[in-house]
Amino acid sequence: MAAMLPALGEIKPVVRSSVSDAVYQTLRNKLMHGEYPAGQLLGIQDLANALETSTMPVREALRQLVAQQGLEPMRSGTVRVPLITPERLDDIRRSRVLIEGTVTEWAGPRLTARQLDDLEQLAAEITVARRSREGLADSLEKNRIFHYTIYQAAQSPVMLAMIDSLWLQSGAYLRATREFLHTDTIAADRLHESAVAAMRAGDYAQARKFIETDVSWVFDRLSAVPDAMSR
Repeated sequence: MAAMLPALGEIKPVVRSSVSDAVYQTLRNKLMHGEYPAGQLLGIQDLANALETSTMPVREALRQLVAQQGLEPMRSGTVRVPLITPERLDDIRRSRVLIEGTVTEWAGPRLTARQLDDLEQLAAEITVARRSREGLADSLEKNRIFHYTIYQAAQSPVMLAMIDSLWLQSGAYLRATREFLHTDTIAADRLHESAVAAMRAGDYAQARKFIETDVSWVFDRLSAVPDAMSR
């Protein structure tokens, strides 16, 4: 059984009015950003202590995250970040490429000029932030905002729910590839900018291809470095 890992105490106390939602959003973001490694056990009481709340909202949040497949239940009553396997890696990659590419093409005609301006600015900021380890956390959050700005514009709650689940499941893989995300020679750096340019030009099929390449890039790098899956 995987051992409990430290760092739960680094979570900031919840201060929002809806405690259950705040706990869910906090854990959701941490999973999406890869802050918990594959195999880490998350105990209800440990999380409640770290978040300075009762166990009830933690239980509710964990149930929701298990339903979204971001976590898996254990017999001990704890939950675990799913383990990384080559088969799971490939399944998530193929699903994300298909769904996120499709939603990008749907979203293109619905994005406003203001949203395209915002996306262009985010793309530039992500490129700069990725250049150093210190900027990595900022780049990950801005990357999430970039993609979700596009996906939400598609106005498809069904597809967005599937994307949420897939991003939650991708967190552990993202953690394993973090060393690839702060280099001066990232081939994928301009994919965001290229996707925005294609949408401005009304070429939504091309924008879809850029997003599909962007989504698959990290997964392809991880597959090429098998040792990374044991980190």
